[in-house]
Amino acid sequence: MFLKVDERGVVIALVHVDDTCVASDDLELVREVKEAIGQCFKIRDLGEARVFLGMDIHHEKNGDILLSQSRYIEQLLERHNMLDAKDRASPLAMGTRATPVTDESELLEDPTPYRALVGELNYLAVSTRPDLAYALSVLSRSMSKPTRAAMSAAKGVLRYLAGTQEMGLRFPGGQGLQLDGYSDSDWAGDTATRRSTTGYVFRVNGTAISWSSQLQRTVAVSSVEAEYQALSSAVRGCQN
Repeated sequence: MFLKVDERGVVIALVHVDDTCVASDDLELVREVKEAIGQCFKIRDLGEARVFLGMDIHHEKNGDILLSQSRYIEQLLERHNMLDAKDRASPLAMGTRATPVTDESELLEDPTPYRALVGELNYLAVSTRPDLAYALSVLSRSMSKPTRAAMSAAKGVLRYLAGTQEMGLRFPGGQGLQLDGYSDSDWAGDTATRRSTTGYVFRVNGTAISWSSQLQRTVAVSSVEAEYQALSSAVRGCQN
């Protein structure tokens, strides 16, 4: 990301390999940046952004902007033969946790499909679907030795997506900027390491802009310590 701020305003250029999206509240600044890039590289101007890195960008009449990945989800469901899957109400079943492998027969013969599926789901979790953050935190703990139970849980996330395909992030237009944030933790929730899980989210005008769910680095000896670690992670996440 490239950011420029001067007396004329703010202009941001998001660059990923050969895809670039330029944004500003001044269209003249956008034009100047695109012209400057065009003098250095051969570019193709596609006009107002509609799709960027697999994310659909919907500009609504009331000024709201909706980011979603409904087409990516549809492709994901089709790839895994789950277009007609019965949907479910939550990404993980209540009480689902990553558990140590006690029987080698539980392991998948080929771990590659599981790892690929978790990677595909993680792109959603870090882009437009904060509701998947905890589920991916749990699923990623089985990457080294995925089991049949872990694969079943991952397929359950696909079932959840089948019923929430159109969900995304809505950024209201025409409002001031109001920032709020929350952090929380469980205590010793991971049965293998007894480490706690940190969760935090920051929002602008009620829409999530930064979020995380992950194991804490050390074992907390009390619920208070777990909460302090969660708060520390949230502050660092806000700074980033």
